[in-house]
Amino acid sequence: MAQCLDQQSQRAPFRGFVAARSGTERFEHATGFADAQDTRPITRDTPFRLASVGKVFTRVAVGLLIDEGKVRLDDPIRRHLPELPESFAAITVGQLVAHRSGVSPMTRPEMADGPAMAAATTARDLVQVVASKPLGFEPGSQEQYSNGGYLLLGALIEAVTGEPYRNVIARRIFDAVGMAHSSFEPDADAATPLTRLTAPGQPPAATPQPRIEFPALKASAAGDALSSASDLEALAARLIGDDLLTTPTKAALFPRGTSHWQLGQAGGSVGSNTGFWVYPEANAWLIVLSNIDPPSADLVSEALKPVVLGGACSLQAPKAMPPR
Repeated sequence: MAQCLDQQSQRAPFRGFVAARSGTERFEHATGFADAQDTRPITRDTPFRLASVGKVFTRVAVGLLIDEGKVRLDDPIRRHLPELPESFAAITVGQLVAHRSGVSPMTRPEMADGPAMAAATTARDLVQVVASKPLGFEPGSQEQYSNGGYLLLGALIEAVTGEPYRNVIARRIFDAVGMAHSSFEPDADAATPLTRLTAPGQPPAATPQPRIEFPALKASAAGDALSSASDLEALAARLIGDDLLTTPTKAALFPRGTSHWQLGQAGGSVGSNTGFWVYPEANAWLIVLSNIDPPSADLVSEALKPVVLGGACSLQAPKAMPPR
């Protein structure tokens, strides 16, 4: 693991934390600092912005409701969110989880949505924002990554539990698993997101700088959370076992797509790149957290995944950041 990480880091710079387990063997490595002034070393307890890795929390919360018999993956979403229009009638909970619903990707929120997104205090406040956008295809016929679909899953969680999405995740996942460094608001210990992105048409900055910060969205179930390597390891251990979610529910939420059953998610945004990968059958996991732009953690994840599973290092070619 150390040799592979070192070789990959020579090909493309990495700043962050890597934690892994394969059977009884453990590995962890920290590189760089949590702030732009290089005064706070990154540790296993440093919280990072997770970007879309936060969708794992949404999936787990849906799984908890499935195991309690309160939700089924084949439920029409309008059974729980009747305020959705008739055009959403064929969409099921499972299609939302699997990004097969046709709901708008919303990867780049439109400026017109800004006031509603900023004012929302619960996930259900965003249902009409998502519903105002036409479906991209017939539900179930295609697969397309959809932040909008996960916003609806956050609203589903609120409708079934009667609690705000953030409260459910904090109580039923963070507190239940013992994730003391996980939250929805950055504190003084959180890693500062650093970016090379500059004004449109300008080349990337030579040195990463703190990104422009905006008030955190209060209602996003599509990836609005922070966590540390130590906390995500605790979650990974619980996902390998059956005491958090039953095996049938995990298999339904994270279907097998390769020879190795993989639970998890990659995440990336300005100044943040993350990966959370759990392999229950191999008793293994890989967690990669970085506070610089993609593809820093993506490249490290792809290089190290085979090693975690007993294979050879798969070094990745560096990718240049294009001007924007």
